[in-house]
Amino acid sequence: MKKLLIIILCLVLLVSCTRSDKENNDISEDVDIRIGCTTYPSSYAQAVLLSEIVNRKGYTSKIIMNDTDKMWDNLGNGKTDVLLSGWVPTIDTGRKAELESLIKDLGTNCRNLSNGIYVPNYTLTGFLCELEDYKEEFSNTIYVCKESNIIIEETKSMLQKYSMEYNIKEVDYEELDALIKKSIDNKEWIAVALWTPNGTINKFGLRHLRDTKNIFTNNIDTHTIVRSEYTHPELLNILDNYFLRTGELNELINVLDENDQEKKIVNSWLDNNLQILNRVIDMK
Repeated sequence: MKKLLIIILCLVLLVSCTRSDKENNDISEDVDIRIGCTTYPSSYAQAVLLSEIVNRKGYTSKIIMNDTDKMWDNLGNGKTDVLLSGWVPTIDTGRKAELESLIKDLGTNCRNLSNGIYVPNYTLTGFLCELEDYKEEFSNTIYVCKESNIIIEETKSMLQKYSMEYNIKEVDYEELDALIKKSIDNKEWIAVALWTPNGTINKFGLRHLRDTKNIFTNNIDTHTIVRSEYTHPELLNILDNYFLRTGELNELINVLDENDQEKKIVNSWLDNNLQILNRVIDMK
C-alpha cells in the first residue's frame, strides 16, 4: 500500500511539473518576436496585424494576451518583446515610467484617440450639455464599459461639472454592444461612454457628443514600446514603421469581430489594404 501511494505521488508530481513546464514554454516559446496585448479589441487588432506582417516577412511570432498590468509586467520581465497599445501620456504613463530603464518608446502607432459619450445618429443631441434636456429620452442613464476605469471616472466627473443628474450603469463590453444594437433596432435613444479606436462606433454609426469643457481624454496616441534588450534589426525596423490610421484600425476591429476574432481573416484584410504593408515594411 505504501509503495502504491509513493507511485501515485510521483505521478502527480510528474503531471504537475509537465503542466508547469508547458505553461512556461507557452510564454517563452522560441519565436522571433513575442507581442503583448490586452483583451481590448483595439489592442488585439493591433497585435494580430503585426503578427501577420511579421509572418509575411518570414519570421515567427506569438501573441500573449493579458490584462493591462500583466501586459506591462511581461514586457518588463522579458517575457514579451513589444506592446503596441501603450496609451501615452494618460492611462499607461505610470507603468511606462516604472520600466523606463528596461524599455524603449519607438513612438506613435495610432493618433488622435479619445474617450467620450456617443449616441445614435437619429438622436437630436450634438453636445454633452444637451443631455440634460433629454433625460427622459435617454432613460436618465449613461452606459459605461466596466473594463475601463478611466472612462468611468471621466463620466462621473463630466456629470458633476455639467451639473447633470444621470445614472451610470456599468456593463460588460459584449453586453454594451448588444444594448446598442437593441436600442438602434427599436429606434430608442441610448447614451454610451466609449473610447476610440472602437469598432462599435463605426458599426452602429454612433455620433460623438462635443465636450466643450474638455473633461474627457482627447487627442491621445498609442505608442509602440519595445524591450531595450530586443535587438532584431529587421523586426525593429518594422516596429519603428508600424502605424495605423484610426479608420483602418476601426475597420480591422469590425472585421475581426464579425469573424469571431479569427486570425486568418487578417490575411485577406491585409491583401485589401496593401498600403499598410508597404508603409510598415518601408517599400518605396
